[in-house]
Amino acid sequence: MSAHSPAPGDMLEPVRHHLRHRDPAYDFDVGPGWRQLLLECHQAVVAEFPDYELHAAKQKFASLAFQASPRPWKHGVDWTDAESDRFHAVIQVFVDRSTVTCERCGAAGSLRESRRIHLVLCDGCETLVPEHGRL
Repeated sequence: MSAHSPAPGDMLEPVRHHLRHRDPAYDFDVGPGWRQLLLECHQAVVAEFPDYELHAAKQKFASLAFQASPRPWKHGVDWTDAESDRFHAVIQVFVDRSTVTCERCGAAGSLRESRRIHLVLCDGCETLVPEHGRL
């Protein structure tokens, strides 16, 4: 199993069920410290938008990028501005939390710009993550 293959019984299995393209081998490109954060984001979104469609969830520019729609897109059917605003407000809470949460361990962290990719890491993990930035 590769470092990015989902483990059997993975905590993010409920999130996978909302992927637009359901690929059982797909794994979310977030470090282990953000997996709980990603699950909580999913739970908050599904509480208000049970049929939401997930396009991708990943680390992008040192924050959680939860790219999704309030429900699957259908020709001629769209969501309202109010739905879209609420949807993005729910997600933004977790994006904001990701900017102060170590992506490696989940402790309090801060932006680290010492690698080719910017990461949010705590002081302890800062010394453990190599130059290439792979967690």
